[in-house]
Amino acid sequence: MPCIHETVYPRFKSSITQKELEEIYTPTEIELNLSEKTTRGDISQLCFLILLKCFQRLGYFIPLTSVPNYIIQHIISFLNLSIKIAEDTFVKYNNSGTRLRHVQVIREYLNVKPYDTNARHIIVRAVGTAAKTKNDSADLINIAIEELIRQRYELPAFSTVLRASNRIKVAVNRSIYYQIFNNLREDDRKRIDYLLETEDTSIYTPWNLLRQDSGSPTLTHLKDLVKHLTWLTEQKISSDILLNIPDVKIKHFAAEAKTLNASRMKEIEPYKRYALATSLLSVQLSKAFDDLAEMFIKRMMSIHRKGKEALELYRKKHTETVDKLIFTLKDIVIAYKNEGTIDEKFSAIESVIGEQTDDILSKCEAHTAYSGNNYYPFLWKYYKSHRVTLFGILKTVEMYSTSQDKSLEKSLLFIQTNENKRSDWINTINIENKGRKEENKVQLVDLNWISDSWWRLVTGNTNRGIYPDKIDRRYFEICLFSQVMWDLKSGDLYIKGSDKYSDYREQLLSWEEYEENKVTYGQQVNLPVESKLFINFLKNWLHKTIQDTDQSFPLNQYVRIENNEPIIRKSEKKQDPEDLKKIEGLISKKLQPINILDILTDTELWLNWTKFFYPISGHEAKVNNPVEKYLITTFCYGCNLGTTQTARSLEDINRNQISWINQRHISEDKIDQAIRHLINSYNCFILPKYWGTGKRASADGTKWDLYEQNLLSEYHIRYGGYGGIGYYHISDTYIALFSHFIPCGVWEAVYILDGLLKNESDIQPDIIHADTQGQNAPVFGLSFLLGINLMPRIRNWKDLKFYRAYKDVHYTHIDELFSDTIDWDLIETHLPDMFRVALSIKAGRITPSTILRKLSTYSKKNRLYQAFRELGRVIRTGFLITYMMDEGLRSIIQAATNKSEAFNGFTKWLSFGGEGIIAENDRDEQRKIIKYNHLVANCVIFYNVFYITKILQELIIEGYVIGEDIITALSPYIRQHVNRFGRYSLDLQRKPPSINYNASFTENVG
Repeated sequence: MPCIHETVYPRFKSSITQKELEEIYTPTEIELNLSEKTTRGDISQLCFLILLKCFQRLGYFIPLTSVPNYIIQHIISFLNLSIKIAEDTFVKYNNSGTRLRHVQVIREYLNVKPYDTNARHIIVRAVGTAAKTKNDSADLINIAIEELIRQRYELPAFSTVLRASNRIKVAVNRSIYYQIFNNLREDDRKRIDYLLETEDTSIYTPWNLLRQDSGSPTLTHLKDLVKHLTWLTEQKISSDILLNIPDVKIKHFAAEAKTLNASRMKEIEPYKRYALATSLLSVQLSKAFDDLAEMFIKRMMSIHRKGKEALELYRKKHTETVDKLIFTLKDIVIAYKNEGTIDEKFSAIESVIGEQTDDILSKCEAHTAYSGNNYYPFLWKYYKSHRVTLFGILKTVEMYSTSQDKSLEKSLLFIQTNENKRSDWINTINIENKGRKEENKVQLVDLNWISDSWWRLVTGNTNRGIYPDKIDRRYFEICLFSQVMWDLKSGDLYIKGSDKYSDYREQLLSWEEYEENKVTYGQQVNLPVESKLFINFLKNWLHKTIQDTDQSFPLNQYVRIENNEPIIRKSEKKQDPEDLKKIEGLISKKLQPINILDILTDTELWLNWTKFFYPISGHEAKVNNPVEKYLITTFCYGCNLGTTQTARSLEDINRNQISWINQRHISEDKIDQAIRHLINSYNCFILPKYWGTGKRASADGTKWDLYEQNLLSEYHIRYGGYGGIGYYHISDTYIALFSHFIPCGVWEAVYILDGLLKNESDIQPDIIHADTQGQNAPVFGLSFLLGINLMPRIRNWKDLKFYRAYKDVHYTHIDELFSDTIDWDLIETHLPDMFRVALSIKAGRITPSTILRKLSTYSKKNRLYQAFRELGRVIRTGFLITYMMDEGLRSIIQAATNKSEAFNGFTKWLSFGGEGIIAENDRDEQRKIIKYNHLVANCVIFYNVFYITKILQELIIEGYVIGEDIITALSPYIRQHVNRFGRYSLDLQRKPPSINYNASFTENVG
């Protein structure tokens, strides 16, 4: 059940500034006149105005005895009353007929209707509609409140709205259960029943098989996955059964079903059981398609990687042969240069070559076959073991083009018809009326999609202008499957039934919705949405940015240009404040040693963040001592101890209980809610305001070691070893806003925008910093259209291209930096498509990572990719020019990325169990462990800030002068007082000091 503070239900703030007090609770002249007409006497007027101003703030009437004293005193002061108010004055007023009359006057004045039967019907309609697409009770309550306010109704008690929204939510879910059940045919129900029964040959039910996760991307696991997908397809429920059921509901039901074993499923009433099972079947089938595409891509990448390694090995082995060929060429040139006739020269050359002609020619042809890093000839050796499985994939999945170019689709059909051919060459021409006058050659397959690097191997010739009569079967197969890999990555191909590899265009807003919302969106991000106006705006912005930099260049002491490259001299290192080490030492000395579990307990006693944890399925019974078990579970997974080690370290709990709580009570979404609650509470402290404004954040990843047996685990060249990337968004106030767990092989920039847009906390940055991995041209372009300012620290940034706004405009001092001009026509043509993507992201139809996965892989067919890349070149050029000239900006970016790197070390330090390896092989559980660890880290940060604030106040009282520069240089990532090891005990009777968010040391700062 959501608490009142998790919703928009109006309530008094715990603290308020004088400015807010005056703006909100000061009566207007009209209100004063109304009070004078309505009341008699000072007390009556005071009560009327208090009731009026509180209702304007809250939207409902409350007893005056519940009004904070600061509001009463403010209105008394405003009225300049010198009367003494008796203790029972407000009690008597609350029970009087005068209050009832005042309530009626206020309603008439504000044109507000009392909560009645019509208002209840409004809640039913609003929540009933919303509950079809939303699951969070807090969201439903907010919608009910907003609709009542819109229709000018007085708000009922929070408990009334809570009960109504929950009752309606249950009713809506039940109606969906009935709808799904009635759509199922008898044979569909029998298939579901079969999933929940054990087979004679196994102790496990097929339900267990349905919930299993894919293994690591080996060929064996790829074969297993193809079989599993075939099995899933056989269990498939007709797609029309879930027709008109919102996707969010299907995923919610599937998540609940996945937490239940077969016996628990059979205990659920039939309507709900069949609905949950049907949803899980649908989600797992879609996930299997995703996994198959992911594993196929990784296997093809592995084949290509081995081909490159084979080429390097070949070159090392044949270095001597190449050297001999070079020496032979040298001798031939020398022979040709000798004096004499042509015949004499040829005679000299012949003496060099002798009878080696065929041997030399053979060696030259062998060498040229691999020239230009051409490793393709080596691929067959590694591909042939995959051949049967890859053709099996083509039989299992349906792939379609997202563009008008269908040549690859037709090539896939062509290769399947020739699957069983064993000849080296395949005919690509069908001759009609052979030998006759009307003889006609019909092309059997379109080969235009084949790249130049593959053309000679596939066709046997270099001239692309001549259509070949036959093609090399082996090279064509490898080339085709390689192109399928690239097209799946770029979004040029999609898989029917997949989620991650679906046709992203279907997730975008319709063009009608785009036209309806584009003007409003343009106002929100402060950009013109008409193509020509947008291009003019962008041209002028880029030109002015370059021009300003050019004019100030002679005065810049840090930058010079050498050989057409900008050289930035390092600025002087900023010295730490004189007494920083001293103050840090005093803080460290005053911090009492404490173990992590006690830190979690203290933050729970302060904030009650475990209130977000409760049974995922309404079918589950509540547990005894839930707070205790939630804290232990968070400690277990957040510190990566594992259930066995945690149970050994604590009394009265066993590993099965911990695992059960994790699986049945805590989900990723619930952990995110707890994290958000911590962030919002942290934001109330004054100390973090010295470290940042909250308008900037930095994103960075750190490798987490995994066992190799799962699809998310991948070998990372940069870090070494198998694992995944924990990707974090860190506020400039040091708190971690969002976390992801992503594969090692992806470019981190794909996920950089997700964290900002999914962040629902009170800290809302609009400037994002990152390192080289956090950027590319399409990300710059999409960030700009989303109103996000991307400012990364780019390694070797001077090697990137700088683009002019105008081809014929040149600059006095920095002109040599620019090597190309922006293709404005490309941006103008596709601007509506790009804005449509941005609007779709803002509307929640598609995530930035979904579209950036498509836009981060080069595609000559995808014009949207090319347009985003061109727009990104504009924005990146403008940023690089500014970065080059602004030493202050460089310092800010450096400081922000340093905070990210410091957090990475801090959060890994807190995950001290399991020898640093996440032992879970289930991807959902791996993602949860990263979230748990994020939650633990934020708890420690919150705890540290509370005590640093407290200690600073004590030091000031003791007479220490602490300058603002010292406070700004402090960090909450201190850990020397935190004990990670030993036996633990959970003490919920601890009494941590009360929190005072307004605790300040401003007046005492030197």
